[in-house]
Amino acid sequence: MDNAELAIGIDLGTTNSLIAVWKDGAAQLIPNKFGEYLTPSIISMDENNHILVGKPAVSRRTSHPDKTAALFKRAMGSNTNWRLGSDTFNAPELSSLVLRSLKEDAEEFLQRPIKDVVISVPAYFSDEQRKHTRLAAELAGLNAVRLINEPTAAAMAYGLHTQQNTRSLVFDLGGGTFDVTVLEYATPVIEVHASAGDNFLGGEDFTHMLVDEVLKRADVARTTLNESELAALYACVEAAKCSNQSPLHIRWQYQDETRECEFYENELEDLWLPLLNRLRVPIEQALRDARLKPSQIDSLVLVGGASQMPLVQRIAVRLFGKLPYQSYDPSTIVALGAAIQAACRLRSEDIEEVILTDICPYSLGVEVNRQGVFRHFLADY
Repeated sequence: MDNAELAIGIDLGTTNSLIAVWKDGAAQLIPNKFGEYLTPSIISMDENNHILVGKPAVSRRTSHPDKTAALFKRAMGSNTNWRLGSDTFNAPELSSLVLRSLKEDAEEFLQRPIKDVVISVPAYFSDEQRKHTRLAAELAGLNAVRLINEPTAAAMAYGLHTQQNTRSLVFDLGGGTFDVTVLEYATPVIEVHASAGDNFLGGEDFTHMLVDEVLKRADVARTTLNESELAALYACVEAAKCSNQSPLHIRWQYQDETRECEFYENELEDLWLPLLNRLRVPIEQALRDARLKPSQIDSLVLVGGASQMPLVQRIAVRLFGKLPYQSYDPSTIVALGAAIQAACRLRSEDIEEVILTDICPYSLGVEVNRQGVFRHFLADY
């Protein structure tokens, strides 16, 4: 088998990234050098101007926030820059460092070089954001032979085990983006009927709102905290949020004093209500575009770490009147699906044929420069 025949899939996430390979008839996650599947999408520069990627950079988000970058996936398609020490990086460059780290981990694990990969992106990524993703891959020494929408990738992994003629809704709430996709399985075809999303709604927004409420309860102005103190508070709040405990207990330090507060579920629901309501908009749009009612959805697939928040799950259950499909890890299913798509592209003998029909998630049209008018001739499905 030559190098081009490796079926590699990558989930380039806002908060964590993963890489997987199709091997021995199944999609398998590849561990990083620390023996973990999740590589934090965080970049830092140490005192010797060495670049740190992933786990070594996590603690420096608190200790050296001025030399650490995170959440840069949200800036794909923009001109935003991060200054780490004396160097400046844009979003594709920072993303390329994460991709290069994943590439090196995979090559060490497989004992072979890799080049061609399938990379997942949010379904609602624009053309410019997709170009930046391909650029990041190129800078990392990779060839992104295909970009697959994240909910569709999850559906690829889920679809290998689902029943014939099933309609599913994939609810993908990650660290920075929210996507909804309605699909139908009719082996060997997976047909995407509709996609909708919000590129600025994710778990980080829930964390940010909770940090503001913690400061409000403590009667502490955000401006009185330095960068390290604020980063430490964010870390405490994020850890508490991810624990999914009730009540949510947060302990943090302010001016050498330990502060504590608790949030009961009804308080969190009131606090996060604006964000929870925003979840409904893409769901309703996707159902409307697919010309379906919630009762016509056979299965609900929750994807992304933030989808495991109890209040988020409750919203999903209320809307569809059914419990989500739970026999998978929502944090890893996208990477596995990307590897499955890579295997299908290579027509691997040990995988059943899967025909995927996806949609363009945004409108196409003609811009008239002289009048500043954009008239779309093709809707977003």
